[in-house]
Amino acid sequence: MTVAGGSENPLVLIRFGAKFNDLIVRGEYWRLISANFLHIGLLHLLFNTYALYILGLEVEMRFGRGRFLALYMLCGLAGSTLSFVGNPALSAGASGAIFGLMGAIIVHFVVYRESFGPRGQRQLSSLLLVAGLNLMFGFTRPGIDNLGHIGGLVGGVVLGWAYNPRYEVAWLPDVYVYKLVDRVRRGRVLIASAAMTLILILLVNLGIYIRG
Repeated sequence: MTVAGGSENPLVLIRFGAKFNDLIVRGEYWRLISANFLHIGLLHLLFNTYALYILGLEVEMRFGRGRFLALYMLCGLAGSTLSFVGNPALSAGASGAIFGLMGAIIVHFVVYRESFGPRGQRQLSSLLLVAGLNLMFGFTRPGIDNLGHIGGLVGGVVLGWAYNPRYEVAWLPDVYVYKLVDRVRRGRVLIASAAMTLILILLVNLGIYIRG
């Protein structure tokens, strides 16, 4: 993108797959996904990379690699879809996916707040504060796609509840120890993922209807 004219150039962003509503209406639905892998300027990229590193490690550790990837992709898609419905501006970035990871880990700490004790309460408070401040910042500064943030966050809360580990203490006779085992059913994860995908498809059609 730098060679083509810079990642802050609107024409370059459109060429490489940013969320551009006029082209999405014409059938370029892939932009709702590709926009999550583009960033507008170096600072945007560095900030999101740092946030993804911090939150990504936490979510992958607690939800597992498969659910982490599903959360990232579906929350990113939820963010760009809500942006398509309500925000006419050109946009790009992984912020929707990152807000989704934040929403999922918030749900995790809410569900297990008693088990995690005071430390978990502090982490939950910090996450809520960070999410709230970032949303407030998005409402007060021009050029920030806050609908993308909200879409990702809501998607993360919903999927985080569905994907959240269901821990049970299990006896492992081979090694003679008790261990916490995640008993969440794969079918639950698949149904939640399919339902979210269907909802997003309906929202995309709503966006097309609004602009039709």
